Amino acid sequence: MTHQAPAIGCCGPVDTDAPLAVTINPEARVNVTRSGAPIGTLKPGEWHTLAVTVVNDAFVTGPLAVEAEPVSGLQLDLPVHELTGEHRQEAAFRVRLDAPTVVDVTLTFRALGALGGLANHSTVNLLLSAR
Repeated sequence: MTHQAPAIGCCGPVDTDAPLAVTINPEARVNVTRSGAPIGTLKPGEWHTLAVTVVNDAFVTGPLAVEAEPVSGLQLDLPVHELTGEHRQEAAFRVRLDAPTVVDVTLTFRALGALGGLANHSTVNLLLSAR
């Protein structure tokens, strides 16, 4: 039996086709969660884009960074996304698995511009598989 909770924003689920949803609540706290959207099929040796929907209830501006510790067999392209203060923005990052494998990666999201540079963060674990 599996249970998949919807991505939750400040006031309810985030409506998104992206596999990840980041919410920044009115107090500028950052939360990231898996949505119900699938990641899709990953093929070894190919870059794959993972979409992220950002719901910015605090209308924060500044960089939104994604960080991760190195994971053997996994390459990450984690560009810093600029928060414009818009309520909803789309972002993305890329992953590449070197060979057919399964890896577990922890991603940390930080809104570095929130509250005068005080880094608020949230983490999510992704289990990625390439066949």
